[in-house]
Order: sequence, then structure tokens, then C-alpha cells
Amino acid sequence: MFLRNERWVGRFYVDVPGDSKRKRRAFVLGMKKELNRSEAKNKLLEILTEEGVNTPTHLERSLRPPTTFADVADAWELKRLPQLKESSRYAAPKLIARYLRPRFGQVALEEIKTGAVNDWIVDLQAKGLEPKTIHNLWKLFRAVMNWHSQQNDEPPRKWYPSLPTIPDIEQRWFTQEEVGRIVNAAEGQYRVLFHLAGASAMRAGELFGLHVEDLDANRGLIRVRRSVWRGQEVSPKSRKGYREVWIDSATVRMLQAYLGSRTSGRVFQTRNATPLTDHDVLRDALYPICDRLKIPRGGMHAFRHGRVSHMQQNHVPPDFTKTQVGHSSLRTTSGYTHFSDAFKREIVEQLAPSWTHSEQLDSVAAEDKSS
Repeated sequence: MFLRNERWVGRFYVDVPGDSKRKRRAFVLGMKKELNRSEAKNKLLEILTEEGVNTPTHLERSLRPPTTFADVADAWELKRLPQLKESSRYAAPKLIARYLRPRFGQVALEEIKTGAVNDWIVDLQAKGLEPKTIHNLWKLFRAVMNWHSQQNDEPPRKWYPSLPTIPDIEQRWFTQEEVGRIVNAAEGQYRVLFHLAGASAMRAGELFGLHVEDLDANRGLIRVRRSVWRGQEVSPKSRKGYREVWIDSATVRMLQAYLGSRTSGRVFQTRNATPLTDHDVLRDALYPICDRLKIPRGGMHAFRHGRVSHMQQNHVPPDFTKTQVGHSSLRTTSGYTHFSDAFKREIVEQLAPSWTHSEQLDSVAAEDKSS
């Protein structure tokens, strides 16, 4: 402690993890005329106590190698990743290896500040990654880091990233008229598949994983118990994915006629009795049909969006729609709702105020002409 310009200054050195050199820090303790030497020393002691730099624990921590992002990622992949769904177990390590480890792998956790995160985001944009992809990578980074904090009873780390704006582009959805045309143009099992996709809003993987035993014809419902991902039967996408989907009697009869005497096995499958894949269905059936009918291409998800929209347009209780499609929140269901121009026109005409009837408008027009 020393005097400088009539001010008491306290100075001390801090051990830095992984660095043989200590970092010098200094604090102005107060003016000489306000504090005597003993009071200034006591204030410096309080600062040292608050900083925790004068304890054996701090020294022990400083002598240990710093924890890097690579250390955290290794532990996350070993302990947390096996608890996630198959799709995450497949994709997450690849994304971490390609986009996270090269940037943060050898960086100490304490050095990963918002500035470093934003520099990483800028680099991802420069590589041409889509905004949605960058958002997903950020969520993965945050999940790994916050898992580490949780394991060590630490508060979640906070960053303030400058993420790119995701364009508000409407998802392709099939109208009821388009679904009807597609179903009528399809053949074999694809005719039944597309019909059920349009009538149930089930996800493609759920349809591909559907077993004959999952159909309850007497009650007119389907029990969703599994999905197909990369040719393997897995659990549904989320806990809400386990559900009962009610279908109309005409769809039940269509399924019964298609299944005939079958009482087990997958409802839809390849000639080799393996599960269908989204890529093959689009390539072999759906896209060619769309092209032949001269309607914009849409994937299997377009049936799901179209069904949700149809239910919403027909004033189905939102909570029922949510449970039927397996969403966890109404906000998600709202994102699947679309309205055609014809529907918008019909609604605004129904809501037209009474004072805008044509007779009144005609009389107003006549008055204008006469004046």
C-alpha cells in the first residue's frame, strides 16, 4: 500500500490459472485526508477477502490447468449425449467437431466472452451458413456450456450474442384441394400414405413407423408409439409425441381395405420390408406427382402444416389441435397455421360492418353524384 497524489493505493498480485506470471491489480482505497494508514490497510484487507485471492483454495485452483471448451465438450459427449435422442446423438458430435471445437476447443472457459462468441457468429455467416443453422449451433454451444455449469453447481453462463435474423418465410403447406389432387394421382401404398398424412397431420417418421397394431378401427384412432429416423425405429420426437390421433371413418375404411387381412407389421414399407425414408418418398412419388399436377413442390411436412391449417380454419378448439399433432405449446401450433387468400377474403366479407351494405354504398354514391 502506498500514497500517490494524496490517495491511498492498494496493489496486489493475482495467480492466473495456466499462466506462470501473476497479474497485478490496483485499487484506489481513498483520500489521505479521509483515511489514515490503518484504515486504508483494513480496506485493502476487505478487498482481498472479497476477491478470495489470499486463500489456499485460490492458489490450488490457479495451479491447476484451466478448463477448456474441449474438456467440457468431451465430458458432455461422454455423459450427457447418451441421454439424448438418436438424432441428437448422431448430429451433435459432428456439429461440435466441425463448428465448435476448431473455434473454442483450446480456449479456457473464462476467456469465452460475448465478443468471442460474436466473432464466431460473424465467421459462420462469412462461410455462408443459413441464419437458422447459426441459431441452432448457438443453442448447441449454450447447451454444452450450461450443462457444465449445472454439473459444477454454478449459475448458467450468460452471453449476449448478435444472432442473424431468421427470414420470415412461410413454410410450404398443401391446401385441401392440393391434398385431394395428390391423393387421387398417387398409386398403391403412396395413395394411402398421402391420404393419411393429410387426414392426421402425423409426422413423416411417425407414418413410416406406424404398425398395424397401432390402428384401433373400432374407436377410429391411431396410437403414435414410435417414429423412423435414418431407417431405424426410434421413440417419437418428444414426450407429447406419444398420443392418440383421431381419424374420420372414411379414412378408417380406407386403411382397412388397404391392410386387408394383415394384423401385424408396418403399415408402409419398402419391397424389402424395410422402413420408408423421406428422401425416397419425395424422389419416387411426391415430387413427380407435384410436377405432373403443376403445383409447387412440398415435402411430407406440407401435409402436416396443411392439416393444422384446415383444423384451425374450421374453428377446432386449439387445445384439441395441439394434442392431435403432438405439440407441446399452442405457440408452436400457431406456427403451423396458414390461411389461403380465399379464406382471408371470406372472413373479411363475413366481418364486414353492417353500415357497408351495397344498398347504403349505392345511396352514398348517388348523393355524391348529385352534389
